[in-house]
Amino acid sequence: MFKLSSKIVVCSSLMLTSSLACSYAAEPSQNDKRRGPPPFSRLDLNGDQAITLEEFKQHRIPRGDHERVFANIDSNDDQQISEEEHNSHRPPCPPRRKNAG
Repeated sequence: MFKLSSKIVVCSSLMLTSSLACSYAAEPSQNDKRRGPPPFSRLDLNGDQAITLEEFKQHRIPRGDHERVFANIDSNDDQQISEEEHNSHRPPCPPRRKNAG
């Protein structure tokens, strides 16, 4: 009987320690919380209120190549992204996975 109760105490202690560790985990960084594109001001490296392809290439993008994504956002084809174009652009949804069965 003693072995069973000591196992229960040990398991309970481990569960409590684990749950406390999770509740005291560090706050996620701003990058972890953000969804979607970065703010316009962060992409506009020289602060001229326009993002050029060269500025755009300085940032990581989740998929695709910089030229194609830039062209997709640059809706008036003036070779720069305005704040309005940046804010109104909606990335395409990722393709859905087909069910295997």
